[in-house]
Amino acid sequence: MSRTRALRLEIPIMAGMLACFAFGAGATGQASPHNTGLPDAASATDIAYPVNSTTTGLVALLLTVDASGSVQSTSVLKDTPPLTASAEAAIQKWKFTAGGFHGKAATTLLPVYIVFNPYNPAGTAPVSGGLQAPPAIPPHWSSGVPPQVRLASYAMYPPNTLATGTVVLSVDVNRSGHATHIRVVHGVSPLRDAALDVVKQWGFQPATAGGETVAGRICIAFVFQRNLS
Repeated sequence: MSRTRALRLEIPIMAGMLACFAFGAGATGQASPHNTGLPDAASATDIAYPVNSTTTGLVALLLTVDASGSVQSTSVLKDTPPLTASAEAAIQKWKFTAGGFHGKAATTLLPVYIVFNPYNPAGTAPVSGGLQAPPAIPPHWSSGVPPQVRLASYAMYPPNTLATGTVVLSVDVNRSGHATHIRVVHGVSPLRDAALDVVKQWGFQPATAGGETVAGRICIAFVFQRNLS
């Protein structure tokens, strides 16, 4: 997987394929994201904090997924050093399913948002501060842009647990900007329940294609741990 440190506007994707990058293709945007060949995360692994780092925050990446489900490149939408490098390294181990266009696999784009959550085992203290949403993806591509996170917040550790790990969610965003279906790709209870609860409170901007809003998909990960060594 190639890695870029800033969003590249010249991502090499054929114009005819852009209409399906992480959202439902079609002139009216009526199709469900479950049957329009959206790219998705098939499996995921934990994301580790960088050694000796206590930084928290949000990393946003835009993946280019080819017709075989392999990640061709990664563009950084929001860089939070040193967390970004750790997120990119972990995602190289993830598996993806390809998106499609008119029934055929194609190169598509999939946004991935990674939250390095404040360390708060057993929920003994409130989570202070909030998350700043990444800059909007520029409408460079003539066919539109994928869905985006516009309002985000940290998750609370479930009470009475010392569990750590990463939860990865696949989130379908409808044309009204609401999360209509959330699937757990990776993670164990009770951490996944905390992630599911907070994502339902996030705000999303729907994907656009041909000047109209359409259904789409993004991935969101929460890292419930911190390196204290």
